[in-house]
Amino acid sequence: MSGTITLDSELTINRIAEVLNKLKEALMKWDEVTVDISGVKKIDVAGIQMLVAAQKECDNRGNRLILMKSDEVADFLSLIGVQL
Repeated sequence: MSGTITLDSELTINRIAEVLNKLKEALMKWDEVTVDISGVKKIDVAGIQMLVAAQKECDNRGNRLILMKSDEVADFLSLIGVQL
C-alpha cells in the first residue's frame, strides 16, 4: 500500500515536529511513501536531516521512500553533496 505526504513552503526547524509526526504515521501505515516537497522553497539542515533519517528508516524496514523535490531543494542537496 502506498501514500503521499505533500509539504509546501518550507521544511525548516520550525516545522520539523509537525512534519515528523506526519512522516512517522505514514511510515507505519504504508509500504511506499512519497514525500512531495516540490512546493518547498526553503529547507535547512534540520529538514535535510529528517529526510535522511526517513530514508534510513525506510531502508531498515524494507519500505520505499520516494522524494519529489523542487528545483531549489534539488540544487541545495546537490550543493552539499546529499543524495536522496
